[in-house]
Amino acid sequence: MATEPDADGAAKTPDPAAFVHGLVNAVSDYATAEKERLTLSTAVRAGDALARLLLVVVVLLAVSGVVLMLSVAWALLLAGWLNDPALGFALSAATYVVLGLVFYLLWRTVLRDRIILSVVNATHDRH
Repeated sequence: MATEPDADGAAKTPDPAAFVHGLVNAVSDYATAEKERLTLSTAVRAGDALARLLLVVVVLLAVSGVVLMLSVAWALLLAGWLNDPALGFALSAATYVVLGLVFYLLWRTVLRDRIILSVVNATHDRH
């Protein structure tokens, strides 16, 4: 904050009120810009999360449809081999029970710790 000479050559004293007013305006502009930046950043993150969620939902619906059709085909195939439609669908359901038990055993012994570790590492690498 330099002083400028007056018309008569004497040093002009700076106006503290003008300085404070300018400082308040600058801080206000900074706060407004920061608020807009945070709003935009939040909107981008929310949009990214919604896009990922939509992708997961669409893929999940497609995979579910494929699994449903394969299940019916498997049940009808078993029903044709056994000449009993009810037994074919029952064995198809039993196939899912066996696959679920295998997944549960793998989850308890191997998968859970690996997935938790990969999520923790991925989260740590972002920050």
